[in-house]
Amino acid sequence: MKHRIKLLQIVDSLHPGGMENIMVQVCNGLDPTRFQVTVACLSSAGPFAERLDNKIIKKSLDKQPGFQRQTVLKLRELMSEGFDVIHTHHLGGLIYAALAKGLGKGPKIVHSEHILWDAAELHWKRQLQRRILYRLTACIFTVSNQQLIQMRDLGHRHSWQTSLINGVDASRFQPPSLAKAQHKSALGLDPDCFWIGKVARFGETKRHRELISAFELAILKEPRLRLLLIGDGGLEKQAVLNQIESSPARDQFRWVGFQQDPEPWYQAMDALVVASSFEGLPNAVLEAMSCGLPILANDVCGLREVAEHGAHGWIEDLSSVERLADGLVKIAQADKAELHRMGAAATAHVRERFSMQAMLKKYDQLYTAVAEGRKTNIETPTHRGPI
Repeated sequence: MKHRIKLLQIVDSLHPGGMENIMVQVCNGLDPTRFQVTVACLSSAGPFAERLDNKIIKKSLDKQPGFQRQTVLKLRELMSEGFDVIHTHHLGGLIYAALAKGLGKGPKIVHSEHILWDAAELHWKRQLQRRILYRLTACIFTVSNQQLIQMRDLGHRHSWQTSLINGVDASRFQPPSLAKAQHKSALGLDPDCFWIGKVARFGETKRHRELISAFELAILKEPRLRLLLIGDGGLEKQAVLNQIESSPARDQFRWVGFQQDPEPWYQAMDALVVASSFEGLPNAVLEAMSCGLPILANDVCGLREVAEHGAHGWIEDLSSVERLADGLVKIAQADKAELHRMGAAATAHVRERFSMQAMLKKYDQLYTAVAEGRKTNIETPTHRGPI
């Protein structure tokens, strides 16, 4: 295009989360000579708004809980500024964008889904809303092939429907530069213990409570185990913190809240655990792998698309507390050389196949093609092969 592409990103907020993290990195990474980017937060900004470069225009529409007609009007006014492409994230953003745009001519909509749909998202009403609103979009993409399969199995078909897997900034997330014990000590972690970390907000699907129960069982077999929790916010937060406080193993937990710079904490961990019941593709996994960590993950999170069981850690059925406890013990008792080998292989793997540069190139190609009214291939090959 002869002019800069005007891109409008629509999200609920920029409170910490995997989708929000990737969106900020995409906005910052797009070529400013080719893209003029505006980010509209429907409800509020949040800590991740501070990560946006000064060249990014930021708008907060101050939506209150529940449907707000006034938010549609505010978004309609914003859209009148002449955008070429709108990118909506999750169903809520698409609903407001579609109502604000109407059925007339206007910017083309790209829509992305970032999690596997659970019971709430599978409700007939939300599925019907998607079935109707997807027709108004130029492109729909997911962040994992597992999501794409689920979408198609549920009958959601689109002329341009693909996956665009996340990338990681390997220049930022690097393996420890010092001995692991030194990194632990610098953060006040016992250097003689085996620290398994979890990086996530406190949502029900993240299964913090099941992980805590599993950890209580695991330390009976492996007393060196410690659990490091990074993240904040979410409906489950107080319940999880109360469970930790009343746990007989409360001295073996460490919760450090949201970390604007999580890299030092990854470098101090011995492994990362992903116990979630539903995910799209957890960005924390790519960050942890880039920092040289083996992973222990429940096999429902699209992880096999970016990691290989046995090569980069353990991806298996962790659906029960007992299975999760066994997994924690297994990884803590694994041979140090094996853990080191897995961590090194994980770093090499993500740098080769899931770099930030490769991801940004695909977003550039996607937005450009949509603005020009054509299609392009952005799908990332994965371990599962083509769909």
